[in-house]
Amino acid sequence: MLIQKDKSIIEINSNIPWNTTTIMVWVHGNELSWVNALLKILKNIKTSSWKVYFIFANLKALEIWKRFFEKNMNRCFLQNNDWDTYEDKRALEIIPYLQESDYLLDVHNTLNTWNSIPFLISEYKNLWKYFDVDFVISWFDKLHPGWSDGFMNSIWKKWVCLESWSIYDEKWPEIAKKWIINFLRFTWNIDWQIQKRENQEFIKFDKIYKNKTLNFKFIKEFFDFEKIKKWQIIAYDWKKEIISDIDCFIVFTYTPKNIWDECFCLGNNI
Repeated sequence: MLIQKDKSIIEINSNIPWNTTTIMVWVHGNELSWVNALLKILKNIKTSSWKVYFIFANLKALEIWKRFFEKNMNRCFLQNNDWDTYEDKRALEIIPYLQESDYLLDVHNTLNTWNSIPFLISEYKNLWKYFDVDFVISWFDKLHPGWSDGFMNSIWKKWVCLESWSIYDEKWPEIAKKWIINFLRFTWNIDWQIQKRENQEFIKFDKIYKNKTLNFKFIKEFFDFEKIKKWQIIAYDWKKEIISDIDCFIVFTYTPKNIWDECFCLGNNI
């Protein structure tokens, strides 16, 4: 049974008890590609057990085609949030669905680099192999407090965050659709028939740089998972050289618009 809670939340309920799962898109309003895949799935999906929630998170940001309306929603899923902005209030509305869910699939587009590759963020090894990605990264709770996946961690629930670029690739909606269906097969919300992936590379990201001035500039364009050498200069923050003290990988490069923005993350293989 498909139930339209409101224009942003859809529930599919088979009334056969098992797992409750949430799939969430549009936490950021300029991340479009997953929505097209989700809309295709909603036309035909039939769950074999219990409930699946489909949440379109940040509608106001979508209306203005911006990453956020007032604030980055993926820093708003906190128990002690002051709930002042639109994104804070939306996170508060979404939290009960996360609390009810056994699993969360949180999907995004990585828009920082033009040729980023799809990758997975997760702490749960038994989930990795159901997504056809080369890289799996973790430890973002310590770097990004307030994201929805960290909230799931705080209540001992399981989650996967998928990051992709490819919004202009005609094949991408079908790939995204396949991954969503694979996830629902893993959670036993639809009939079991699942494909697996082996030989993924796992990287622990535990360093983040936030700019101290507005005169911040990368020395070059860095691609996600580009290798950084020890003592390599990454950027200049005013006149200060920003240097890596280890051999590592870089992701989420972002030229800041404000002081104390999240400019990049560094990590190592485990």
